[in-house]
Amino acid sequence: MEEKGCFDIKVNHFSKTIDMLIEGTFDPLKVEEFVTEFTNKMKGLPVKEYRLIIDCKNMDVMTQAMIPYMENSFRLYQEFGVERMIIIIQKSPMLRMQLKRIATRTKLLYPIIVEV
Repeated sequence: MEEKGCFDIKVNHFSKTIDMLIEGTFDPLKVEEFVTEFTNKMKGLPVKEYRLIIDCKNMDVMTQAMIPYMENSFRLYQEFGVERMIIIIQKSPMLRMQLKRIATRTKLLYPIIVEV
């Protein structure tokens, strides 16, 4: 059963991290809300100096319809200058494969995917 999607974005200036929590399954409206909040929080931030850490342990495997939205999110990270990204997921070969494929398609270099 899919859980309705939610997210949280926090900028930690002390540790120079952007800590994100992504849970459940997003719909296009939730994606739009995420993009707006991410954009607002990144304005004026020297993003290249920060590491993006995304906790996706409770994220559902993506539907085919949602993959383009995730690709656009990866492109958004690039536009803001994200160079170091760690994605934390539950052990899920399918989700790992989806994320690696999206990173390759969007030419996002070297995201680290950690399975717990």
